[in-house]
Amino acid sequence: MPTRRLMDQGARLYDLLRDYWERPAVSRRLYRLLLSIFILFGLLCLPGKAGIFPYPGFPDSPFYAIRLAFTLLLAVELIELIFAMADSVSLAMAKQLEIMALLLLRESFVDISLLDLSTCFGRNWFILMQVCVTSVSGLALFVIKGFFQCWHQVQEYRDMHGYVSAKKCVCLVLLLCFVFAGCHDLLLGTGKGNDTTFFSIFYTALIFTDITLILIGQYFTSSFSATFRNSGYAVSTLFMRLSMGAPHHIGALLCVFAGLYLLALTKAIAFFGSGSACRETSSKV
Repeated sequence: MPTRRLMDQGARLYDLLRDYWERPAVSRRLYRLLLSIFILFGLLCLPGKAGIFPYPGFPDSPFYAIRLAFTLLLAVELIELIFAMADSVSLAMAKQLEIMALLLLRESFVDISLLDLSTCFGRNWFILMQVCVTSVSGLALFVIKGFFQCWHQVQEYRDMHGYVSAKKCVCLVLLLCFVFAGCHDLLLGTGKGNDTTFFSIFYTALIFTDITLILIGQYFTSSFSATFRNSGYAVSTLFMRLSMGAPHHIGALLCVFAGLYLLALTKAIAFFGSGSACRETSSKV
């Protein structure tokens, strides 16, 4: 069938890109590049901070180099998230928890850079509160991710080859959205210190991707628990997306709620999805 051949071609392209991405040499070069960018921007920020040689429109805070380094590291994690979605939607959700935990730590550094140590403590208490909430929430997401990986179950589908090929094609489209979001940020002049919209654009595309995977999964299985599970994953992703437009401390709490919702959903599917609880109840009647 033409559709099946098109899916197989998309899957082969996906496999080629993933094989290249997972080469050890590529990984080493990539992280050397991230380290070089961090050092370079750190050195460029120092003269402006000291007032020696300020660059027009360039941030003068050394914390900007830390924020940029975290942003690039998160971009790498997002690419790994895209590749993980073709293997397992559940493992992709665990990767999302990792990304949001790192994102919260990045926001903690952003808030720390806003502290004015020359003033009294009273003017800094709200910023310190945000730093505490975001950093503790990042730790909470790390713990939640550990429980989620232990509790999640792999869902079986009929025609697994066709299902995986369809997911790979969807991941290719999401990869294009990733490139678009990155180019959009560059055109807006993110390097000049503007707020990034990269993660907001990508997570919006990720929500539509989750809905697409729900519909694809419905084609390959008639299990209500699988449909409900994938729909719950989309809801959790939506909460993470909403957290990006909220103040840091509110966004952190939304991320933790999304993680706790994932844990509750995973336990509910494990307990009721297999029907074991219903069989145990009926055996006692």
